Order: sequence, then structure tokens, then C-alpha cells
Amino acid sequence: MGSAQSRPKRALSTFLPCARATCRIAHTSRIACGMTTVAVEDVGTDTVPWRALFLLGAASFASSAALRFCDPLLPTLANAFDTTPGKAAIVITAYAVSYGFFQLLTGPLGDRYGKVRMVTLGAILSGLFTLACAFATGIDQISVLRFLAGLTGAAIIPNCIAFIGDTVPFAQRQAVLARYMIFTSFGAISGQAIGGVLADALGWQSVFIMAGAFLLLAGTVLAIQQRSSPVLSRRQPAPAGGVRGSLAQMLALRNIPYARVVLMAVTIEAVLFYGTFTFLGAHLRQVYNISYTAIGAMTALSAAGAAAYSWSAPFLLGRFGERAVLGMASVFLAASFALLALTPPVWLVAVAIAIGGFGFVLLHNPLQTNATQMTPGSRGAGIATFAFCFFAGQTAGVALCSLIYDQVGAPPLFAGAALLLPVLVFWFRAGLARTRPV
Repeated sequence: MGSAQSRPKRALSTFLPCARATCRIAHTSRIACGMTTVAVEDVGTDTVPWRALFLLGAASFASSAALRFCDPLLPTLANAFDTTPGKAAIVITAYAVSYGFFQLLTGPLGDRYGKVRMVTLGAILSGLFTLACAFATGIDQISVLRFLAGLTGAAIIPNCIAFIGDTVPFAQRQAVLARYMIFTSFGAISGQAIGGVLADALGWQSVFIMAGAFLLLAGTVLAIQQRSSPVLSRRQPAPAGGVRGSLAQMLALRNIPYARVVLMAVTIEAVLFYGTFTFLGAHLRQVYNISYTAIGAMTALSAAGAAAYSWSAPFLLGRFGERAVLGMASVFLAASFALLALTPPVWLVAVAIAIGGFGFVLLHNPLQTNATQMTPGSRGAGIATFAFCFFAGQTAGVALCSLIYDQVGAPPLFAGAALLLPVLVFWFRAGLARTRPV
């Protein structure tokens, strides 16, 4: 029998079978950001703290699920509190607003007080506020509690990504972040699917109990593990000036060409991809007249495509490199949305959705990786700004595309995305070549 210490490593190697392949892409590389230069040498598998990343990924899964599980509950909540689904949607809006805007502060707080500590605190508090929703007696009470849950839950994902930036060498970071995206992608899909099933079977309260309990469990396990894990308990030096210093670095990003390219690209990506993808379900219902269950299953294929990239990222990055991977992104995204615009047979729609999810992460993963290098001295602040731009782009994209959809329907939206997303990819790739420090 192996030692107790070796058993978790074997279990995680089973869960993450490409861990060794990830390390094969860790060739010597050098990147400079401002006055900071980081040298990355060939390293072994143990350099990547898979056990710590699994625990943080579990918290991120719970956070992503909490963001979306209320979507299928609107009719149930409307009936329970004698209101309309439109008015019940305040429980989604309240969470989204606090979650989006408070990310700008959680990053600097993570730089100052510790990123894992902020993830732990955010998961526990968000879990408690979510659990409390199950005992609310009115839609207004749920809205206030959801606002507080979003405010505290905003600390989880940005600080997890910043932790990866602090912990994983740059040469390995893109593949590791790709693997991390499995948790966030499936969290969002699972939140919607499980929320609807539980609400039908056990009532709306059970959904809040499940989501809150999972967040609490993730936060509690992290709190316990921090006491014994040197990786989770390790803290980067606080930036000069503390929280004020981090906030100042966020403002200074507008003066860094490299950061401007990354932030502009992720904002436009969110506008084009999520603004268009939001109306896919309505399009499927209107044109193909399929059930809502089938629509949910088909839209989930986007997450399946994203997961396929997450597993294959070490091979793709090691064999082809970032530049070629971005070229692939343009092909997959163009093919996906062009197919959707042509209104093909429903089986081809399923294929288009899957390759669209694959193409999305081919683009988003390099964006995310480069975001971790915008402010190496206060990564929490840089990732918080990146996350806010991504969230703001989704919000603006849905608002803009809703106006277009109401006037001309979904096919022109899909056609526009098929044309503009490849343009964005090549602009971003050229911007990196021009501005990234070498």
C-alpha cells in the first residue's frame, strides 16, 4: 500500500489524466510585465498543485451554479408569491448586479488579505445567504438575500484565477486554466438543470438549500485545508499601498497597451458570443418547436464542447502553441454561428452548438491566461478588472442583441457573430504580438 500522502496524488491523477501532458508544454519561457520579469523553466508534475486546484475548483463550481440556478425557478417563485415571472426576475437581477460590480473590490481585497482566504469567506457567507432564501416569506426578502449572496460570492472565481496566476508557472498556466474551466462551465449548466429538476420534485426551497449547502461545504473544506496545506496557506506579498495600491493599479491598466488589448478583447468577446447565444433557446423553440427539456440538453452541448477543449488543451498547446490555437478559434466560431444562421436540421444545430463551445474556450482561455500577467504584483486586481469587463460585456451584449432579435430574429444575429468573432480573434492575436512584453 502507498503512503497516505501518495494516495490523494494518485486520485487526482485519475481525475486529471492529462496532468503529465500539461507539464510537457512547460518549456523555458520568459515574460515581462512592466518592471517585472518572470523566468519559467521546465518543471515536474508536482509543480502544479492539483489537490489545491481541485478544492478551489469545487468552490468555483458551486459559485457558477449559484449564479444560474434561479433561471428555471421564475414560474415557480411567481406562483408561490402571487406575482409575475417578470417581477420575480428581480431575484436574478439582484444577484447579477452585486456579483458583477463587487468583483472590482474582491480582487484588491484578495491581494491584501489572501486570495484563498477571500474564496473561503466568500463561499461560506454566500452559502449562508443562499440557505436563508429557503426560509424567506416574500420575493423582496429573497431579492435582498440574493443581493448579499452575489456580493459575497463575487470573491470566489476571480481570486481562484488570480491564485492560479500566482502559483502556476506561466508556461503551464494556460493548460491549467483550461482544466479549471471545467468546473465553471459545468457549474453553470448544472445549476440550471438541477434547479429545474429539484423545484419540480421537492419545491423551490430545496434548490436554495442544495446550492447553499454546497457553497458552505466547499468553504468549510477550504478553511480546514488551509491549516494543513502549505500551498493554500501561502500568501503573496501585499502590494504597496494595500487595497488602495491595488485599486490604483486597476486604474493604471488603461495606460498599459497590453492590458488594453486583453480587456477590450474580452469585453467584445462577451458582447458577441453571449449576447447572441442567449437567444439560441428562443430560436430553437420558435423554429424547431422542440421541448424545453430538449432545448436545455442542446444548449448544454456548449459546455460539453468547452470541456472537450479543457481535456485536450495540454496536447493542443504543446503541439501547436497559442497562435495556432487562436487561429483554430476563428474557424470553429465562424463555422458554429454560420451553421446556426442557415437554420439546418436539428442534428446539425447540436453539432454547431458543441463546436461553438469548443471555439469559445479556444479564444477565452488565452484571454484569461494573458489577464493573469497584466498586473503580476497585484493579480487579484487585474483579474477582477478582467472579470468585470467580461460580465459587463455579457450584460451589454444581451441588451443590444435583444433589440436586434425583436426586429429581425436570430439568424442575422448568428450571421453577424460568424463574421465578427473571427475578426476579433485576429485583432487580439495581432494585438498580443504588438504589445505583449517579451
